[in-house]
Amino acid sequence: MNRRQYLIGAGTGISTLPLVSSSGGATGHISIDIVETNAPLEGGDLLEMTAELENSGSADERVDLDFLIGEDAVMVGERTVPVGAGETRTVDFLQFRTYPVRGDDTFPVRLETGVDTAETTVTVTGVDPCDAQYTYPDRSQKLTVQPETTIIFEVDAELVQQQGSTHWYVDGDYVTTPAGPWSSTYFADVGRELFTHTFDSTGSHLVDTAVTADDGNTASRWEVTVAEDGLEPPTVDATRPTSRELAADETTTLELDVSSAATELDRVVWWMSQSDVILGVSDLTGSSDTATIQVDGGCHTCQIEAWVIDENNMHASVSPWQFEGFGAGDDGENGGSVTVRIQGTNSPVTGGEVLEVDATLENTDTSEVTREVALVVGNNPETVDTQAMTVPAGGTEQITLVFETYPVKQDDEFPVRVETGESTAERGVYVHGTES
Repeated sequence: MNRRQYLIGAGTGISTLPLVSSSGGATGHISIDIVETNAPLEGGDLLEMTAELENSGSADERVDLDFLIGEDAVMVGERTVPVGAGETRTVDFLQFRTYPVRGDDTFPVRLETGVDTAETTVTVTGVDPCDAQYTYPDRSQKLTVQPETTIIFEVDAELVQQQGSTHWYVDGDYVTTPAGPWSSTYFADVGRELFTHTFDSTGSHLVDTAVTADDGNTASRWEVTVAEDGLEPPTVDATRPTSRELAADETTTLELDVSSAATELDRVVWWMSQSDVILGVSDLTGSSDTATIQVDGGCHTCQIEAWVIDENNMHASVSPWQFEGFGAGDDGENGGSVTVRIQGTNSPVTGGEVLEVDATLENTDTSEVTREVALVVGNNPETVDTQAMTVPAGGTEQITLVFETYPVKQDDEFPVRVETGESTAERGVYVHGTES
């Protein structure tokens, strides 16, 4: 069941019902009670619960604890908790990011141990839409785009600074809070919080953001339809210089010829990878234009990544150049041009679980290429998984990279990057805290 089905519904209650614990006739010496929640809370807030596990037996136990929400009992977390013989243990960090409902909604939450169950009912109060002037693209336009189209959704820094932080949802499921150096750089330099999503499957989709603050939350919602006859993202038609390699100690003028068959062009954001900086933003006009920037050299192995964005915030990313020292193109195996896109992750996960990052590699060259693909995690980047992938000429390949997360006690957010050498894709992920 889609979690949105019960979190979008308009409930009538506005207060938390009394906490209830019931074993339902089960036997055993392990009991569970919910002792505290932070409900009622606003849509988009983090539901937090505290429970107590009691072991009335004479032996130490390791208890499997499941956290479920909704009438149809969707599991949103699981944990193994040690409880000593004759002891009662407090279990914190039982959390779930609620959906930014427009009307008040009431739903059950439950903890299960296999031999006992504790349940209560919580209420999430509805939140109002934020002012449309703070969100991009224009949410009044219900976009229809082609499969594999990437859209950048943005919230103006003025609203974020007033409200606090943003949380993003796709089709009712919580995805992420923006994290990592690229998100923070974009916020500081461009003045907008951003969330990037690639739409793979046809049909209707919802993208929501909750902007949360102590004095009240607001929200924004975009409706996107994916169809084969939808709008096409912008394209890069030519690059100058044509040579891929740039001198690291010389000033060079870079040019991109870009066009859009769908709408007017808006801008190009120029990045330098590894140093994680925006070199500049070039405004565009019309359905075709040339973006230009002058760079005064760069770091060895760094690449230039350009985001081409149209007025609907549809997005194309290219990495045509690298500063000398990387060594691409030295032989047939490393020739060609590969673009990487993160298609999705299994975030959020609980600390200690395996994080999976699904990516697509696209080879735009006329010959087969082989790349070593790396998964890099954290604000202090660490490579945690690598795989060699061969991509046929003009083709694509799917890859899943994995990372066993740390059993952190508190919730953690950090960036993950998939790198091929000439292309990088980044996304923020979320890890629920757990107890050791």
